[in-house]
Amino acid sequence: MCKAMYHNHDHLRLSGDPKECNNPFLHDFNTVLNSQQLQVLSEKTQLIPSSKNCNNRLSHSIDVCNVSSLIVDYLNIRMKNNKIELINKDLVKAISLAHDIGHPPFGHTGERSLDTIMARKGGFESNAQTIKMLVNSPFNGTFRTLTSLLKHKRIIPEVREEYTGLIKGYYGYMDNTLEPIFSVYQESVLEQGIVDIADTLSYVISDIKDLIEFFGEIKFSQLINAHFKNSVVFDEARHAFTNLSTTELRHLVLNTIRDINENVLKGLLKGNIKRKSMHEKSIINGFISNISIEINAQKPMNSKLKIPIQDQLKLFLLNQITRKCFLEREINLEIDRKIDNLMNRTFEYLFYLNAEVSMLPFEKQAVHNVVNTSSDIDKARYVCDLICHLSEKQIINLTNNLEQKIISI
Repeated sequence: MCKAMYHNHDHLRLSGDPKECNNPFLHDFNTVLNSQQLQVLSEKTQLIPSSKNCNNRLSHSIDVCNVSSLIVDYLNIRMKNNKIELINKDLVKAISLAHDIGHPPFGHTGERSLDTIMARKGGFESNAQTIKMLVNSPFNGTFRTLTSLLKHKRIIPEVREEYTGLIKGYYGYMDNTLEPIFSVYQESVLEQGIVDIADTLSYVISDIKDLIEFFGEIKFSQLINAHFKNSVVFDEARHAFTNLSTTELRHLVLNTIRDINENVLKGLLKGNIKRKSMHEKSIINGFISNISIEINAQKPMNSKLKIPIQDQLKLFLLNQITRKCFLEREINLEIDRKIDNLMNRTFEYLFYLNAEVSMLPFEKQAVHNVVNTSSDIDKARYVCDLICHLSEKQIINLTNNLEQKIISI
C-alpha cells in the first residue's frame, strides 16, 4: 500500500463551497487555464518590454508548466520505487500556470512602482497579489494549491515610513483569511519546490534567448566576453556561496564559466531554430536529471528537493548575465524610468477618478467601486487590482490620451 501524498484537507476551499467536483486539482487547473487573468499575461513583460519576438508572462507560465511536468515525471519514478502516492500533475500544472497571475503590467519594474506607491497602504507584491486573486472568485483555489503558491509566509508591513525596496510576503488584511491554511501546513509542500525550480530553469534560459534577440548575436557575445572576464563575477559568487572556501569556489566558478560557454551559450547562439530548440531541451533535461529528493517518510508532502552545488552556481551565473548585461545597464534603467512614469500616471488617473466614466475598458461596476470607495487605503488596493487586469498597451494608450487631453486644454 502506498503512503499518502494527499489528504482530504488538501481539497478544501476557503469559501467552503459544498458543490465540490470529483477532481479538485484538475478543476483548479481548468479554472486558471480558462481565466481572463491568465490570458492578459500575454500582454505583460517578462524581461524585454514591448517586444513581439521575446517571451511574455504567458509564454513563460506555459513554459514553467511544461518544465514542472517533466520534473514530476522524473520524481514520480522515485515515488513509485518508494511506494509513495504519485505527485499529482494536474495540481503542479495549476500552480505553474497561476504562479505569475498576480503580476502587474511591465514585469518587476511595474511591481516596484506599485509597491512604492503602496508603501504606506499595505504594499504591493506580485506573489501576494497572486494569493489575493486565487482566494477569490472565479478561482477559489484548493488549500493545497494556495499553500503551494504562498511563497513568503510573512505579513507585508502596512506602513513603511522609509522605502527600502520590495518586501516579499502577503497582505496583512488577509491574515485571518489565510489562517485555516497556516494551521494545516506548517512546512512548505513538495509542489512548491517543483514549481520554484521549474520557474528558475525557465526564466534563466528564456532570458538569455531574449537578450540574444534584443542585442543580436554579435553584441550579446561581446557583452558576455566582457562580463566573464571581470573579477566581479567571482566576488558576486563569493557573497552568494559563503559555505565554500575561496579556493574551491574559484575552481568551481572557472569550470562553470567554461561549461556555460561551451554547453549553454554556444548552442543558443548558433544553429537553426530547430537545433536551438533541441539544445534548450537538452539543457533543461540536464538540470532535471541532477535533481535529488530527500523523502520525508512520515510526511511525503514535505519532502525536499535539492540541486547540486555545481548547478546552483550555474543558475546563479546565468542569472547574473541577465543582471549585468541588461537589468543594470543604462539602456534598461532608462526603460525603467519610463515605465515608472506610466504606472504612476495610471494609478493617479484611477485613484482620482471622480465620474463613473473611464477611459479604460472596465465594467461600470468596477468604475463605480473606485469612485465610491471612501477609504484611501481600500481605494488604493482596488486601483492596484484594476491595474493588474490591464495590458501594457492599454496603459500606454491611456497615458497618450491623457497627454493629448492636457495639450488640447
